[in-house]
Amino acid sequence: MKTLTAGVTFLALTVVCATLAGIALGGLTTISALPCIILGCTGAIFAARNVPKPTKCKLGVWDWVMAIVFTLVSLRAFLWILYPAGDEWLVLSPNNLGDLSLHITFIRYMASGVPFWPESPIFAGTPLVYPPGVDLLNSLLVLLSMDLRVGLILVGLGTSALTFLALRQWGGSFAVAALLFGGGVIGFDILRAGALIDYQADGIWKNAFLALFVTQRGLLYALPAGLLLLSAWRDEFFEGKKTLPHAVQWLVYATMPLFHVHSFLFLSVVLAAIFVCEPRARKAAVTLVGLAFIPATLLVFLVTGGFSAASGIRWVPDWMLETGNWVALLKDIGVAPVLGLIALGLAFRHKDREGITFLGVAVVVFAICCVVAFSQWPWDNTKLMLWSWLVCAPYLCRFILRPLPSPAQCAICVLLFFTGAVSLVAGLDGRHGYAIAKRSELAAWEVALRDVPADATFAAIPTFNHPLLLLGHKMLCGYDGHLYSHGIKYQDRYQRLQRLMQKPPGWEKGLLQLGATHAAFRANENPTGELQIIDLKAASAGEITPSPSNQ
Repeated sequence: MKTLTAGVTFLALTVVCATLAGIALGGLTTISALPCIILGCTGAIFAARNVPKPTKCKLGVWDWVMAIVFTLVSLRAFLWILYPAGDEWLVLSPNNLGDLSLHITFIRYMASGVPFWPESPIFAGTPLVYPPGVDLLNSLLVLLSMDLRVGLILVGLGTSALTFLALRQWGGSFAVAALLFGGGVIGFDILRAGALIDYQADGIWKNAFLALFVTQRGLLYALPAGLLLLSAWRDEFFEGKKTLPHAVQWLVYATMPLFHVHSFLFLSVVLAAIFVCEPRARKAAVTLVGLAFIPATLLVFLVTGGFSAASGIRWVPDWMLETGNWVALLKDIGVAPVLGLIALGLAFRHKDREGITFLGVAVVVFAICCVVAFSQWPWDNTKLMLWSWLVCAPYLCRFILRPLPSPAQCAICVLLFFTGAVSLVAGLDGRHGYAIAKRSELAAWEVALRDVPADATFAAIPTFNHPLLLLGHKMLCGYDGHLYSHGIKYQDRYQRLQRLMQKPPGWEKGLLQLGATHAAFRANENPTGELQIIDLKAASAGEITPSPSNQ
């Protein structure tokens, strides 16, 4: 627990210090990056020293098996998070094409020294409406001259280690397996088809490690931090053991919105359930929420653009049927929800208040997520549903698996984990590799952008992996999929931009009126076959003739 506490405290404190420094100094700088990391290290040492010495426990065979598997899977996923192949930069998973492009944009954009709280690099003129915590950490590493790819690997592997420790602390090897292998029964199709593929790829409930943990970078912090809190609350409120200093609990809980709003919402629901179900915990729970209310609200204010971003909360009872019928959905989800309900019933039968509290939250949140969308893209509900699944894990062991004979235990584990294991192996094998950018094209754009101010606003034909975005520059209007998922009302500007980029008469002035300072065209968008960057103010005034530029 000491290592886990130190790691989570370091991440939280470093990113909070970077946010405050960026706001106070008007942006991130190389000079401010190192003190933020030093402060994070100092806080980590203090936190670890105040964690009680853990009791030694003997690791069993399955503990070692899951440790080895988690290590190998993490190495495969993050050493190849971004890798070169000839003239291309590739990603291992197709799930990560759009997501990693966006995160690279945020990392390089914030490291360029733009004013804080930053504008959105994908929708200029509006504040960033996204929790940038983990990307902010990578921005600090870039400012300290660490190669971007090395920083992505370092953060990915470091947070993977913390996540493994947090899963072990919360639910043992079964919880580790729940993250790696959770799935329905659709993977049994391999016995009929004989093809090693990700059978969950087109379903709602995808392999959580591949589709959420690797791609949704906020979870790199939110999972270990949230599981650390859940373990501490279980120990303190139900078992009477204080295992995590209250100052660390406050820091981790209050700063969670800076990393992952869905996780903050789930943890808040857990605290409310603890207040209802465990009278002895009410004073401590109210105190924690009261102390965290102001900083957490301020952070939510920041990451939602002053509460301006559309929440997307709405009644959508059929969203889980978009990819198929009821039979396909049941194969996709499998037996986990049924087992969760059975475990909750057994918790009531045994009058186990701890089990009732955590299982109750898990079941209720999962059920609500089946019919209510909590963001513009309903699939984002799986970020909450993942928490329900992980919270259930130790109680499935306690109430269902342990009382059963070994053959029944094995059968249930096969039903729960076979599909996810097939998807994980298929998703990480050597057949994959998806191009995110051409290295030569990025190099040419770097040269062309050398003398352009970091705060310039570009009008360009939007794509998810536009070189401008991958190099950390701000666009008038970015990829529509990212804009939609962030709740940005972009349609009018997007349509006007598309028309003006066809260069009708007066297009330069039209782009200026939209807020752009420069226009940019990729080589394949230009009749001359060269990239083109145009200073719109000079061009609209007739001071220059727009021409291809490789300078």
